[in-house]
Amino acid sequence: LILICTAVMVVGPTALAAGAVLALRSDLDSTFGDKARLMVHGTGWTAYLGTAAQVMSVTLLLALGFGYSWCFGREFVEGTVVNLFALPVRRGEIAAAKLVALVAWSVLVSLAAYAVLSVCGLLVGGLGKMPAGWWLPLAVCLLTSANTLPLTWVATVRRGYLGSLGVLLGIVVLTQLLVAVGGGGWVPWAVPGLLAGLGGPEVVRPVQLVLPEVVGLVSVVGTVDSWRRLELGNA
Repeated sequence: LILICTAVMVVGPTALAAGAVLALRSDLDSTFGDKARLMVHGTGWTAYLGTAAQVMSVTLLLALGFGYSWCFGREFVEGTVVNLFALPVRRGEIAAAKLVALVAWSVLVSLAAYAVLSVCGLLVGGLGKMPAGWWLPLAVCLLTSANTLPLTWVATVRRGYLGSLGVLLGIVVLTQLLVAVGGGGWVPWAVPGLLAGLGGPEVVRPVQLVLPEVVGLVSVVGTVDSWRRLELGNA
């Protein structure tokens, strides 16, 4: 599952961004070409990176959401969580180790996705000079990673990954609705998409960029505390 999610995050946004730019460049008259005209804003690197950032804001939330949910929910679904009570390592420390591994995975995937995106942009060619906002896709990836951390707490509380995946889908739908009515600026899960341009003219304020980090930090504390309080009869 982790390998599949990684491949989707690294290859998917780049493929869609490159395809959209090439479709517009060739003036492709097709359904994909029509959708590309709605997604792509600007020209050259600005259009390419902006389109990739929009795709990343959704792709990473879903892919990381599956990975985070599975990592913390599988112990309960497979019944192996009971064995953890016999280990000399505290359960809070186990949860912290899991979180460190997941955060490291998300950061490495973000860097890999940005590297592939940059190399592909050079191969496509004709994009002009790299813009001042070259950091946009990477920032969107990291903010989305922080927004995904609450799913580790949900998977713990719900004792499995199905409840966490249900919350993930609910977050995606609710966020899209709030952005559509212009009220997504203060919703942490909408911030990466708005920063990428999914909200159109809606501008993200500097203070709103802190919201995903706050959500991630609170989720880490809540998840570790929930694992620390696990009881054998209720695990």
